Amino acid sequence: MFKQITFNCFLLLAPGIILAQRSDGRLKFQQGQIFEIILQTKTTIAQQAMGQAIDFNVDATGTHAYRVTNTTDDNHTLNHTVKRITFLFDGMGQKLSFDSDIPKDMNGQFGKPVKEMLEKKYDMIIDPYGKVLMTMPDSFASSLNDSRMAIITSMMKDVVEIVQPPKKGKGSVFRVIPEKEGGVGVGDSWTESGETVTEKFDITYVITAITDTTIAVDFTGGSTTIMKAEMMGNETTTTMQNKSTGKITLDKVTGIIREKTITTDSNGNTETPFGTLPVISKTITTVIVRAVQ
Repeated sequence: MFKQITFNCFLLLAPGIILAQRSDGRLKFQQGQIFEIILQTKTTIAQQAMGQAIDFNVDATGTHAYRVTNTTDDNHTLNHTVKRITFLFDGMGQKLSFDSDIPKDMNGQFGKPVKEMLEKKYDMIIDPYGKVLMTMPDSFASSLNDSRMAIITSMMKDVVEIVQPPKKGKGSVFRVIPEKEGGVGVGDSWTESGETVTEKFDITYVITAITDTTIAVDFTGGSTTIMKAEMMGNETTTTMQNKSTGKITLDKVTGIIREKTITTDSNGNTETPFGTLPVISKTITTVIVRAVQ
């Protein structure tokens, strides 16, 4: 009888124990660790031009590495390098492929600008929640005067944007859960807003589950992007309205991202000297983080 009562009490209390699990959001690194981050995007773009539909398909992957060079209770120092850039492009009757691990590709038309990416290294110091305190250097000279670099950047924004050091006060790629007294539990939510040179965004996050090993976070967001480019010697401006949904899985013990998926649906227009061209796109982004040392 005693065992039965004990078992019944456990069944009654178990949901409360699970729901009561909380996370303080602090990141836990070990000095000397190396984290490999694989960013993959699949983008489909449909554009109307002169009454005809023009479709583009772009698959791109960027492999980055962060080495933990110093860690304390107050901050962490990480060194960033770019390991590999690949892409496949299919559109307007052209098929292009590139892999920075293939010498022939590095000697081709995209080799020089990609080589510049691979050579860019920086150190960043982040607080216990992943917010950037300092980067060294704080920026790199822009290569956008090189048309090849502009093409690559526009096709693979999500893949290559962390080549540039993040700005002081902004969230690093490791930041998810903000600093909050008492930590966060299932059902807690928060919203982050921001603005870059080309984008304004709002993202709302909610903790959907906490287990002994993982933390699950869902998010939704909206943004407006304005991109300028060149078409046949003329400047164009593309304005897009974007809606995103996604999921993040964090390691419960360290607070470090294991995987992140984002689906973004966009529509807008490109203003050109030849008229206004409607644009629709869909991008699926996957971020995988793994400790390799």
